[in-house]
Amino acid sequence: MIIISKVYFRYGTMDSSKTARLLMDAHEYAQRGEFALLIKPSTDTRSKKGKITSRIGLQANCIDANEKCNIFDLVKNMEYRPECILIDEAQFLTEMQVVNLRMIANVLRIPVMCYGLKSDFRGRLFEGAKALFEHADKLEEVKTICREEGCKNKAMYNGRFIDGKPVFEGEIVAVGETNKNNEGEREYYYVPKCSLHFFSDIAKYHNGAEEA
Repeated sequence: MIIISKVYFRYGTMDSSKTARLLMDAHEYAQRGEFALLIKPSTDTRSKKGKITSRIGLQANCIDANEKCNIFDLVKNMEYRPECILIDEAQFLTEMQVVNLRMIANVLRIPVMCYGLKSDFRGRLFEGAKALFEHADKLEEVKTICREEGCKNKAMYNGRFIDGKPVFEGEIVAVGETNKNNEGEREYYYVPKCSLHFFSDIAKYHNGAEEA
């Protein structure tokens, strides 16, 4: 019987400590003297090139993979075989790259742990997240609560805002933070929302568009 390794997808909204969990997992491998390979899609520009950085200040070196990178070939041709592969911002992977990860687990028998968002600011699945829901062995939700004042419901969506108003149009990938820009610049920021307040924001957005 051939035993294959597993692909995990740990998903949540923004500000749910996904990256911090990845870095803590990487630290545990290092403490055991084992080599964990860290990768992030180059689409993610929040962290510096070659770095994975959490909002609480933890960071580690990584490989940046652009959309043309064949991750299976990358790992297969490495001089040292990693004990595990940790992927940050996995929602930005292409469908084929997720298939690469599946083949790494199947053929190279290396476990793969992916961390990322489930859906974009419209509530729709990212390409990488959709592929992981289709191909991962195990899905684990990293939970946090809605940031609407007084709300204690589970956050399920990533609301995009500018100038304090919700936005539901624009580029799908627009990297931003989870707080307002202190310098007064017009930049997107994101707020984790429960379903009640996310759809309330959609209603406000469309009502505002109709009034305009």
